[in-house]
Amino acid sequence: MNGMQLVEFLRTTEDKIMHIHRAIDHISSNDELKESVAVLTEVIKDYQIQTEKVKGKLQSIEVGDQHQPQQQYR
Repeated sequence: MNGMQLVEFLRTTEDKIMHIHRAIDHISSNDELKESVAVLTEVIKDYQIQTEKVKGKLQSIEVGDQHQPQQQYR
């Protein structure tokens, strides 16, 4: 994956985490859904591990002018 693909993956994953957090907040008050909350919490942990790995990869990518130096013609 290149840097832009990693950024898009990170953005998508963080959106999923946000939606799962909302779902957990919504269903956590229902005692019948405690098992679902536990499963969703594990899913969030997995996503968070993935996002941390992607952030690490993005930090190692050198950002700057990606163009080849232009040669001067005389």
